[in-house]
Amino acid sequence: MNKQRFVKVWSSILKEIEEGLAKIDERQVAELINSIKGAHRIFCLAAGRSKSILRMFCIRLNHLGLEAYEVGGIPCPPITSKDILIASTGSGSTVSVLAILKKAKEEGAKNIIITANDNQELRLLADKLILITAPSGLNNRDDLRSKQLMRALFEQIVFILQESIISILSDNMPIDDIVKRHTNLE
Repeated sequence: MNKQRFVKVWSSILKEIEEGLAKIDERQVAELINSIKGAHRIFCLAAGRSKSILRMFCIRLNHLGLEAYEVGGIPCPPITSKDILIASTGSGSTVSVLAILKKAKEEGAKNIIITANDNQELRLLADKLILITAPSGLNNRDDLRSKQLMRALFEQIVFILQESIISILSDNMPIDDIVKRHTNLE
């Protein structure tokens, strides 16, 4: 591999991410931020690689002084009608994610779903749905939106979206207060 090939690949990836982020409805992001601000607690839900990305978001929410939990993590209190569940599902069909969304809905929590697959089941479960323009399948060789493997573009866009939300939420917060909430056991 030569340097020219490497530059071509990463610049193509960055272009895909930028194009995908530009298609996100800013009003939906503002509504998500307001939901986070108004929630008693925030629960974060995903599977696979999306789970790793959402876990980072959950950690940052706690650094901001918000009470956020990874679904299935320790600790994880019961969800209530005062809480929100933020779910990330590229496919929109992960059985475990759908089951937990249904349970949260039964408990009266607000479901906010970030997905690349706008389907009827998700629409029924979502109080708010943020659609990411990216391939939602595992085999996307014929999908012109991305040359990357599987749902990589979805995951990258979600990561940047979440980091942007954290940055907006942290506006006007003293950095020393945020740093105090970072672990000291590393």
